[in-house]
Amino acid sequence: MKTSLTRVVLIAVLSLFAGSLFAHHGRGATYDMKKRVTLKGAVSRIDWRNPHVVIFMDVKEPDGRVVSWGFENAGVGQLAQAGYHRNTLKLGQEITAIVNPAANGSPMSIVVKVILADGSEIMSRETGANPVN
Repeated sequence: MKTSLTRVVLIAVLSLFAGSLFAHHGRGATYDMKKRVTLKGAVSRIDWRNPHVVIFMDVKEPDGRVVSWGFENAGVGQLAQAGYHRNTLKLGQEITAIVNPAANGSPMSIVVKVILADGSEIMSRETGANPVN
């Protein structure tokens, strides 16, 4: 009886967490991993926190309106191991971000790489670069 109760409790607890365990890193449904967009603009906000750092930039559209794009990056620890920290990018800094855009068309994306004004590439997910997921 005790063994059966233990199994039932264990199954119940695991089922509570199963959805979030399998939902994380489901990028194929969230982002269009076959499409790349190049964004140019100024850094407007940086959410330096786990599970993923999110950088926001103001991008001026051809019609003149400004759209705030967010792009997801790796977690704080992984970025720190690659040599990046909360002051790597500054608010107002002009950057170019190459991203995989949101599948639903919203101004959210996942970073492929960031290019600074001097042409140096940082936070890259491309093959052969620092592994940033």
